[in-house]
Amino acid sequence: MNLIDLSFKKDAYRVELQSSLLFEHALGIAAATNRRLHGALEQPEDYWIKLRNEVSEPLRWELDYCEQHQTWKMLLQLLHTEVFDTFEQFADDVMKLEEERFIYEVLPFLGSGMEDLRRSTAQKDVGAAAEMKKVCARHAFFSEMIDTALNTSADRLKDHLIKLLQLWKQEVAGAEDAAKEEILRRDLAAKKGWLRSVSPEETVLRAAGVEYKPEAGVSRVLLIPHVIYRPWTIEANMIDTQIFYYPVSDASMTAGGDPYEPPGQLVQLYKALGDEKRLRALKLIAEQERSLKELTEQLGMGKTTVHHHLAILRGAGLVRVKDGSYVWNKGSLDHHDDDLRDFLGLDENKP
Repeated sequence: MNLIDLSFKKDAYRVELQSSLLFEHALGIAAATNRRLHGALEQPEDYWIKLRNEVSEPLRWELDYCEQHQTWKMLLQLLHTEVFDTFEQFADDVMKLEEERFIYEVLPFLGSGMEDLRRSTAQKDVGAAAEMKKVCARHAFFSEMIDTALNTSADRLKDHLIKLLQLWKQEVAGAEDAAKEEILRRDLAAKKGWLRSVSPEETVLRAAGVEYKPEAGVSRVLLIPHVIYRPWTIEANMIDTQIFYYPVSDASMTAGGDPYEPPGQLVQLYKALGDEKRLRALKLIAEQERSLKELTEQLGMGKTTVHHHLAILRGAGLVRVKDGSYVWNKGSLDHHDDDLRDFLGLDENKP
């Protein structure tokens, strides 16, 4: 077939860096309410069980509601409406949002071409809402978000989101905020240094473990560091922007550090590769994109077991999810040889 390509393809994007304890708190809420992932997070599973058992009854209720309706995602989206310096500023701005604008902001972003549909849904157009749910039917929880945004009073939902963030900040995050803020500051400074010496694509790959190529409709990539969700990178998007909430580096975790303490991401990588079943899964995914159903059938294992192995591979940055399928993260091994050499103190220039 002869093809004349007249389409527009971007050849570059700019990278911006942003850090805030409010993002850290929202991601902590996301982690606490994502029970399926607790075995694959840096904090052990017992930590999350203990946390849920020890918080106050009001916070436990808000966390349960969040888990049921995926409102942590709404919280993150609202945090992107402005640059908020304090929780009080965030709460004040959310309370001032008119109902239609508030619903629009908490509805999922489905792409620039779907923004008219999103706006009509925010106006409580039943037909638009049905169409929006149809478009995102394959997504794990966007349909639930749409139902919650439309079937819950705006005042009730605002109250929940503000109270959830406030109680988490007071009961869970408070004592660690100063230390976390310093870690985030160190990591952001390191990434700014990268931007001065390597390309935007290389910066995204090294920070988030994702090979992100320029694409039409996206002019900037926003990198936001986190501690609580390590070792995972969380992807999101909004108009004109691709967002990566990425795990801070091991070097950023301590001001000095034990030189004999191996980097967590390096340990995660070799843990992921040190299992026959995961290597089989990785080879299948490296061949072509695979759905969870395909992998379950080809590996001859239960869905829960396969999901567990995939979570470890994703945590190591070896695979990622694209349109409901698992894909090989090209370039994910590019820097680990250097990382291992750095940890071992090997210098290629020395005999």
